[in-house]
Amino acid sequence: MKINAKSQILIRWVLLFIPLLLSALEFKVATYNVENLFDAQNDGSEYEEYKPNTKHGWNEAMLQIKIANIARVITDMDADIIALEEVENKAVLQKLNTALGNKAYPYLFYPNKKERVNIETALLSRFPIEKTSSIFIKDQARGIHRITLKIDNKRLDVYINHWPAQKEKEEERLLYATTLHNVLLKEEGKEYLLLGDFNSPYQVQKDWGMGLVTILNAGDKKSTLYNLWYDLPVEKRYSHSYGKQKATLDHIIIPKTLSDGKGIDYNEASLAVFVRPYMLDENNNPKRWQISDRGRGVHQGEGFSDHFPLTAIFHTSSY
Repeated sequence: MKINAKSQILIRWVLLFIPLLLSALEFKVATYNVENLFDAQNDGSEYEEYKPNTKHGWNEAMLQIKIANIARVITDMDADIIALEEVENKAVLQKLNTALGNKAYPYLFYPNKKERVNIETALLSRFPIEKTSSIFIKDQARGIHRITLKIDNKRLDVYINHWPAQKEKEEERLLYATTLHNVLLKEEGKEYLLLGDFNSPYQVQKDWGMGLVTILNAGDKKSTLYNLWYDLPVEKRYSHSYGKQKATLDHIIIPKTLSDGKGIDYNEASLAVFVRPYMLDENNNPKRWQISDRGRGVHQGEGFSDHFPLTAIFHTSSY
Protein backbone atom coordinates (compact mmCIF):
# COMPACT_ATOMS: atom_id res chain seq x y z
CA MET A 1 0.00 0.00 0.00
CA LYS A 2 1.40 3.36 -1.05
CA ILE A 3 1.29 6.26 1.41
CA ASN A 4 0.89 9.68 -0.18
CA ALA A 5 3.05 12.65 0.77
CA LYS A 6 0.37 14.22 2.94
CA SER A 7 -0.02 11.06 5.03
CA GLN A 8 3.74 10.76 5.38
CA ILE A 9 3.96 14.27 6.82
CA LEU A 10 1.13 13.46 9.26
CA ILE A 11 2.86 10.24 10.39
CA ARG A 12 6.11 12.15 10.96
CA TRP A 13 4.30 14.67 13.17
CA VAL A 14 2.65 11.89 15.18
CA LEU A 15 5.96 10.10 15.65
CA LEU A 16 7.55 13.38 16.71
CA PHE A 17 5.00 13.97 19.47
CA ILE A 18 4.72 10.40 20.80
CA PRO A 19 7.96 10.66 22.85
CA LEU A 20 6.74 13.92 24.35
CA LEU A 21 3.44 12.36 25.36
CA LEU A 22 5.18 9.32 26.79
CA SER A 23 7.52 11.52 28.84
CA ALA A 24 4.67 12.97 30.90
CA LEU A 25 4.92 11.86 34.52
CA GLU A 26 1.91 10.81 36.57
CA PHE A 27 2.09 11.04 40.36
CA LYS A 28 -0.15 10.64 43.39
CA VAL A 29 -0.61 13.19 46.16
CA ALA A 30 -2.12 12.44 49.57
CA THR A 31 -2.97 14.03 52.90
CA TYR A 32 -3.34 11.95 56.06
CA ASN A 33 -3.99 12.96 59.65
CA VAL A 34 -2.28 10.12 61.54
CA GLU A 35 -3.87 11.00 64.92
CA ASN A 36 -1.22 11.88 67.49
CA LEU A 37 2.00 10.26 66.36
CA PHE A 38 4.09 10.93 69.47
CA ASP A 39 7.45 9.37 70.22
CA ALA A 40 8.20 7.55 73.49
CA GLN A 41 10.38 10.32 74.95
CA ASN A 42 9.20 12.76 77.59
CA ASP A 43 9.75 16.20 76.06
CA GLY A 44 7.24 18.03 78.22
CA SER A 45 4.84 18.89 75.41
CA GLU A 46 2.93 15.60 75.18
CA TYR A 47 -0.78 15.20 75.75
CA GLU A 48 -1.40 13.56 79.11
CA GLU A 49 -2.25 10.15 77.61
CA TYR A 50 0.96 10.20 75.52
CA LYS A 51 3.36 10.81 78.38
CA PRO A 52 5.56 7.70 78.21
CA ASN A 53 5.71 5.01 80.87
CA THR A 54 2.71 6.17 82.88
CA LYS A 55 -0.61 4.56 83.77
CA HIS A 56 -1.80 5.24 80.20
CA GLY A 57 0.57 2.62 78.78
CA TRP A 58 2.27 4.69 76.11
CA ASN A 59 5.80 3.37 75.62
CA GLU A 60 8.26 2.29 72.92
CA ALA A 61 6.45 -1.00 72.30
CA MET A 62 3.12 0.79 71.88
CA LEU A 63 4.74 3.33 69.59
CA GLN A 64 6.09 0.55 67.37
CA ILE A 65 2.56 -0.86 66.97
CA LYS A 66 1.20 2.56 66.07
CA ILE A 67 4.02 3.14 63.56
CA ALA A 68 3.53 -0.31 61.98
CA ASN A 69 -0.19 0.36 61.56
CA ILE A 70 0.28 3.78 59.97
CA ALA A 71 3.10 2.43 57.79
CA ARG A 72 0.73 -0.26 56.50
CA VAL A 73 -1.72 2.41 55.32
CA ILE A 74 1.01 4.53 53.73
CA THR A 75 2.52 1.50 51.97
CA ASP A 76 -0.83 0.42 50.55
CA MET A 77 -1.67 3.99 49.53
CA ASP A 78 1.61 4.30 47.60
CA ALA A 79 1.47 8.09 47.15
CA ASP A 80 4.45 10.03 45.82
CA ILE A 81 3.82 13.07 48.04
CA ILE A 82 2.12 12.79 51.45
CA ALA A 83 1.25 15.59 53.85
CA LEU A 84 0.97 14.21 57.38
CA GLU A 85 -0.79 15.92 60.25
CA GLU A 86 -0.32 15.36 64.01
CA VAL A 87 3.35 14.33 64.05
CA GLU A 88 5.29 15.24 67.21
CA ASN A 89 8.80 15.70 65.82
CA LYS A 90 11.28 14.82 63.09
CA ALA A 91 12.64 11.82 65.02
CA VAL A 92 9.29 10.03 65.05
CA LEU A 93 8.75 10.98 61.39
CA GLN A 94 12.05 9.29 60.57
CA LYS A 95 11.02 6.18 62.53
CA LEU A 96 7.82 6.02 60.51
CA ASN A 97 9.77 6.41 57.28
CA THR A 98 12.20 3.64 58.28
CA ALA A 99 9.24 1.35 58.98
CA LEU A 100 8.26 1.70 55.31
CA GLY A 101 11.27 -0.43 54.37
CA ASN A 102 11.90 -0.37 50.63
CA LYS A 103 8.97 2.06 50.27
CA ALA A 104 10.73 4.66 52.45
CA TYR A 105 10.76 8.20 51.07
CA PRO A 106 14.06 9.85 50.12
CA TYR A 107 12.91 13.38 51.04
CA LEU A 108 11.36 14.42 54.36
CA PHE A 109 10.22 17.74 55.75
CA TYR A 110 9.49 18.64 59.35
CA PRO A 111 9.27 22.27 60.49
CA ASN A 112 11.07 24.07 63.29
CA LYS A 113 7.94 24.16 65.39
CA LYS A 114 7.17 26.68 68.11
CA GLU A 115 8.32 25.86 71.62
CA ARG A 116 6.05 23.51 73.59
CA VAL A 117 3.77 22.88 70.59
CA ASN A 118 2.46 19.30 70.72
CA ILE A 119 2.13 18.30 67.09
CA GLU A 120 2.86 19.71 63.64
CA THR A 121 2.53 18.85 59.97
CA ALA A 122 5.17 16.99 57.95
CA LEU A 123 5.82 15.85 54.40
CA LEU A 124 7.14 12.69 52.75
CA SER A 125 8.20 13.01 49.11
CA ARG A 126 9.71 10.97 46.31
CA PHE A 127 10.62 14.23 44.59
CA PRO A 128 13.49 16.52 45.62
CA ILE A 129 12.73 19.36 48.01
CA GLU A 130 14.23 22.57 46.62
CA LYS A 131 13.35 24.94 49.45
CA THR A 132 11.00 25.37 52.40
CA SER A 133 9.53 28.21 54.42
CA SER A 134 7.08 28.52 57.29
CA ILE A 135 4.43 31.07 58.16
CA PHE A 136 3.64 31.35 61.86
CA ILE A 137 0.64 33.23 63.19
CA LYS A 138 0.72 35.14 66.46
CA ASP A 139 -0.92 33.27 69.35
CA GLN A 140 -1.48 30.18 67.16
CA ALA A 141 0.42 26.94 67.70
CA ARG A 142 0.96 25.45 64.25
CA GLY A 143 2.34 27.06 61.14
CA ILE A 144 1.50 26.91 57.46
CA HIS A 145 4.46 25.37 55.67
CA ARG A 146 5.47 25.79 52.04
CA ILE A 147 7.61 23.09 50.42
CA THR A 148 8.86 23.60 46.87
CA LEU A 149 9.27 20.31 45.01
CA LYS A 150 10.99 19.66 41.72
CA ILE A 151 8.89 17.27 39.66
CA ASP A 152 9.99 16.27 36.18
CA ASN A 153 11.97 19.57 35.90
CA LYS A 154 8.90 21.52 37.01
CA ARG A 155 8.34 23.25 40.36
CA LEU A 156 5.31 22.73 42.55
CA ASP A 157 4.72 24.59 45.81
CA VAL A 158 2.90 22.47 48.40
CA TYR A 159 1.31 24.30 51.33
CA ILE A 160 0.63 21.94 54.23
CA ASN A 161 -1.94 22.95 56.82
CA HIS A 162 -3.43 21.92 60.13
CA TRP A 163 -5.84 24.60 61.28
CA PRO A 164 -7.33 24.88 64.80
CA ALA A 165 -9.84 22.20 65.79
CA GLN A 166 -13.59 22.51 65.34
CA LYS A 167 -14.08 23.19 69.07
CA GLU A 168 -12.02 26.39 68.73
CA LYS A 169 -13.62 29.64 67.60
CA GLU A 170 -14.02 30.21 63.87
CA GLU A 171 -12.06 33.44 64.32
CA GLU A 172 -8.92 31.33 64.78
CA ARG A 173 -9.44 29.49 61.51
CA LEU A 174 -10.19 32.83 59.86
CA LEU A 175 -6.71 33.97 60.91
CA TYR A 176 -5.19 31.00 59.07
CA ALA A 177 -7.38 31.53 56.02
CA THR A 178 -6.60 35.26 55.81
CA THR A 179 -2.87 34.64 56.24
CA LEU A 180 -2.83 31.98 53.52
CA HIS A 181 -5.03 34.09 51.23
CA ASN A 182 -2.63 37.03 51.47
CA VAL A 183 0.31 34.76 50.60
CA LEU A 184 -1.50 33.28 47.60
CA LEU A 185 -2.34 36.73 46.23
CA LYS A 186 1.37 37.01 45.40
CA GLU A 187 1.36 33.56 43.75
CA GLU A 188 -1.10 34.33 40.97
CA GLY A 189 -0.24 32.32 37.87
CA LYS A 190 1.96 29.86 39.79
CA GLU A 191 1.36 26.16 40.36
CA TYR A 192 0.68 25.11 43.92
CA LEU A 193 -1.32 22.71 46.06
CA LEU A 194 -3.10 23.26 49.37
CA LEU A 195 -3.13 20.11 51.51
CA GLY A 196 -4.02 19.12 55.02
CA ASP A 197 -6.53 19.08 57.83
CA PHE A 198 -8.26 22.45 57.69
CA ASN A 199 -10.76 21.44 60.40
CA SER A 200 -13.44 22.95 58.19
CA PRO A 201 -16.30 21.54 56.09
CA TYR A 202 -16.26 22.00 52.32
CA GLN A 203 -19.42 24.12 52.63
CA VAL A 204 -20.19 26.66 55.36
CA GLN A 205 -22.28 25.25 58.23
CA LYS A 206 -23.56 28.24 60.20
CA ASP A 207 -20.27 30.13 60.52
CA TRP A 208 -18.05 27.01 60.52
CA GLY A 209 -16.01 26.89 57.33
CA MET A 210 -16.11 30.60 56.52
CA GLY A 211 -12.33 30.78 56.39
CA LEU A 212 -12.04 28.01 53.82
CA VAL A 213 -15.03 28.92 51.66
CA THR A 214 -15.38 32.69 52.02
CA ILE A 215 -11.83 33.94 52.59
CA LEU A 216 -9.91 31.44 50.43
CA ASN A 217 -12.87 31.11 48.04
CA ALA A 218 -12.31 27.37 47.79
CA GLY A 219 -15.34 25.66 46.32
CA ASP A 220 -16.64 24.31 43.03
CA LYS A 221 -15.15 25.09 39.62
CA LYS A 222 -16.69 28.58 39.63
CA SER A 223 -14.59 29.49 42.65
CA THR A 224 -11.08 30.94 42.68
CA LEU A 225 -9.72 27.65 44.07
CA TYR A 226 -11.19 24.24 43.30
CA ASN A 227 -11.87 21.97 46.25
CA LEU A 228 -11.52 18.43 44.94
CA TRP A 229 -14.33 17.21 47.21
CA TYR A 230 -16.66 18.36 44.42
CA ASP A 231 -15.39 15.45 42.31
CA LEU A 232 -17.27 12.99 44.53
CA PRO A 233 -20.99 12.40 45.07
CA VAL A 234 -22.29 14.21 48.15
CA GLU A 235 -22.80 10.98 50.10
CA LYS A 236 -19.13 10.05 49.69
CA ARG A 237 -17.75 13.39 50.86
CA TYR A 238 -16.24 12.60 54.24
CA SER A 239 -12.86 11.65 55.64
CA HIS A 240 -13.49 11.92 59.38
CA SER A 241 -16.20 10.68 61.71
CA TYR A 242 -16.94 11.24 65.35
CA GLY A 243 -19.85 9.13 66.50
CA LYS A 244 -22.54 9.58 63.86
CA GLN A 245 -21.12 12.88 62.61
CA LYS A 246 -19.23 12.67 59.31
CA ALA A 247 -17.13 15.59 58.17
CA THR A 248 -14.79 16.84 55.45
CA LEU A 249 -11.99 18.18 57.64
CA ASP A 250 -9.27 17.16 55.18
CA HIS A 251 -8.87 18.84 51.81
CA ILE A 252 -6.89 18.89 48.57
CA ILE A 253 -7.38 22.27 46.90
CA ILE A 254 -5.98 23.49 43.59
CA PRO A 255 -5.75 26.77 41.63
CA LYS A 256 -6.79 27.07 38.01
CA THR A 257 -3.14 26.73 36.95
CA LEU A 258 -3.37 23.01 37.75
CA SER A 259 -6.02 22.48 35.08
CA ASP A 260 -4.74 24.64 32.24
CA GLY A 261 -2.91 22.01 30.17
CA LYS A 262 0.52 23.42 31.01
CA GLY A 263 3.22 22.44 33.49
CA ILE A 264 1.50 20.26 36.08
CA ASP A 265 -2.19 19.37 35.91
CA TYR A 266 -4.76 17.52 37.97
CA ASN A 267 -6.22 14.30 36.55
CA GLU A 268 -9.88 15.16 36.56
CA ALA A 269 -12.15 13.14 38.87
CA SER A 270 -9.22 11.33 40.47
CA LEU A 271 -9.89 12.39 44.07
CA ALA A 272 -10.41 9.36 46.31
CA VAL A 273 -10.92 8.67 49.98
CA PHE A 274 -8.40 5.93 50.66
CA VAL A 275 -10.05 3.09 52.62
CA ARG A 276 -9.19 -0.56 53.14
CA PRO A 277 -11.28 -3.03 55.19
CA TYR A 278 -8.67 -3.21 57.94
CA MET A 279 -9.05 0.56 58.49
CA LEU A 280 -12.76 0.29 59.36
CA ASP A 281 -14.48 -0.17 62.70
CA GLU A 282 -17.73 -2.10 63.22
CA ASN A 283 -19.73 0.92 61.95
CA ASN A 284 -17.58 1.34 58.83
CA ASN A 285 -16.04 4.51 60.27
CA PRO A 286 -12.30 5.10 60.59
CA LYS A 287 -10.87 2.64 63.10
CA ARG A 288 -9.07 5.17 65.23
CA TRP A 289 -6.17 4.44 67.56
CA GLN A 290 -7.80 2.81 70.59
CA ILE A 291 -7.54 4.30 74.08
CA SER A 292 -9.98 3.12 76.75
CA ASP A 293 -12.32 5.39 78.72
CA ARG A 294 -13.07 7.71 75.81
CA GLY A 295 -9.45 8.44 75.14
CA ARG A 296 -8.42 9.13 78.72
CA GLY A 297 -7.48 5.61 79.77
CA VAL A 298 -5.02 3.00 78.53
CA HIS A 299 -3.66 2.46 75.03
CA GLN A 300 -5.04 -0.76 73.57
CA GLY A 301 -2.41 -1.36 70.89
CA GLU A 302 -4.81 -1.38 67.94
CA GLY A 303 -6.34 0.99 65.43
CA PHE A 304 -5.06 3.55 62.97
CA SER A 305 -6.48 7.07 62.90
CA ASP A 306 -9.79 8.89 63.21
CA HIS A 307 -9.21 10.19 59.66
CA PHE A 308 -9.12 8.50 56.28
CA PRO A 309 -6.44 9.74 53.85
CA LEU A 310 -7.34 11.61 50.68
CA THR A 311 -5.50 10.97 47.41
CA ALA A 312 -5.48 12.61 44.00
CA ILE A 313 -3.56 12.04 40.76
CA PHE A 314 -1.61 14.71 38.88
CA HIS A 315 0.58 14.68 35.79
CA THR A 316 3.25 16.76 34.14
CA SER A 317 2.80 18.18 30.68
CA SER A 318 5.35 18.64 27.91
CA TYR A 319 4.30 22.28 27.55
